[in-house]
Amino acid sequence: MKTWYSNITKAQKTFLFTISVLLILVYGIGLIPLALLTYLQLGQPNPNQL
Repeated sequence: MKTWYSNITKAQKTFLFTISVLLILVYGIGLIPLALLTYLQLGQPNPNQL
């Protein structure tokens, strides 16, 4: 497990890097609308509650 990165080819390293960056972008940007929706849902007062 310690030497797996040194044993893969340059194309495989590029592929891993690209996938990692895409996952970071998708989850990073994808969490913003989720956080906004959560805030709006939890931040609104319940009209049925006195």
